Amino acid sequence: MQVFVSHAEPERDLAAKLRADLAGMGNQVAFDRGVSTGPTWWDGVLRRIQRCDAVIFVLSPDSLRSPGCMASVRYARQLRRPVLTVRAHPMAVPAELVDTEVFDPVVAGADRARALRMALLSLPPAPHLPDPLPRPPLVPYLDAYFELLDQPSIERAEQHAMLAELRQRMRDQSEQAAVWSLLAQLRGRSDVAPGVAEELEKMLAPGWRPDPEGRVERRYWDGQAWTTLVRHDGREFNERRVPPPDASWPSQRIPAVTGTSAVAGAASRIDRRKLLAGAVALVLAAGVVVGSVLFFREEPVSPIRTARVFVDAVNVQDTKALAGVTCASDKNRTDQVFLAGGFRLTLESVDGESDRPTFTVLATDMSTGGVDRRTFPLIQEDGEWRVCSL
Repeated sequence: MQVFVSHAEPERDLAAKLRADLAGMGNQVAFDRGVSTGPTWWDGVLRRIQRCDAVIFVLSPDSLRSPGCMASVRYARQLRRPVLTVRAHPMAVPAELVDTEVFDPVVAGADRARALRMALLSLPPAPHLPDPLPRPPLVPYLDAYFELLDQPSIERAEQHAMLAELRQRMRDQSEQAAVWSLLAQLRGRSDVAPGVAEELEKMLAPGWRPDPEGRVERRYWDGQAWTTLVRHDGREFNERRVPPPDASWPSQRIPAVTGTSAVAGAASRIDRRKLLAGAVALVLAAGVVVGSVLFFREEPVSPIRTARVFVDAVNVQDTKALAGVTCASDKNRTDQVFLAGGFRLTLESVDGESDRPTFTVLATDMSTGGVDRRTFPLIQEDGEWRVCSL
């Protein structure tokens, strides 16, 4: 049997044990950790999924957060490949995998290898691939586009294809800043193709856009660079700080964070903000260059950042990240208070300016599809914003 295993990087030790057990049964095993390893990486992943007899998805908050892991298992479902979900942590199986076979190595204990074999044998045989094959999913990360833009010349057909794909990816809020950077770089090329150039001018026209740093709701793009004019909580004002860099965002070339918690991802973004805040402002006046360094004090995590981390942690059942943004009175009962019920949250709004700050989410019941609106209070503990139960 050919088995394809998809896992997030932090679960590599469990994946290695699975590989040893599977190989000991005489299976051929292919692995992917959901992280780009080069320009042909994604094509290779899709081919291995097409050829396999079964897919093992290592379930963890990190794999649920990984675009590569999720794209792999969704493509396997489209191809009707049998899926075995292996729990890396004690957590509920998400709605889109609830109909798959589930294997828990912790429950199996010392009998792990035999139990894994029985779980594999319980899978239905893989049917013939659909004909025609479904449209392959887009590359989960943007590395391939950056690598293409590094080439000295790009064929017109490739430019048109790239523009169409980037337009589609603009719908993903988590990728908007990086996609904006790619569009600006494509527009700046000397070999930009007719038709592509005109479309880029329309897309990159001056106007209000989602803030690429996520500090505020909207930031004004003047057609060439980001400005300090922002909108937030119904107010429009000039932010007194170093503006974001131009449309190039080198840090976006790194695949999406798949660390041990969403808090780590938030911390990396705070580090980037500290670097920006410590930037050197060069002032030219009367033909004399005066160098001055503006140092900005590190800001505490904002209410909107806390709300975003909370929503992400609930959606991927990351108990460690959830505990990091939960108030002391609820910290030891996050499973009962926030994770029970099988809901997926969408952040709707954050009111961080009122006397009693709150944020509102849309909670979708994954079993029925029903949606209700919930508002959570935010309080400050030890100088940081925390979420409390209703």
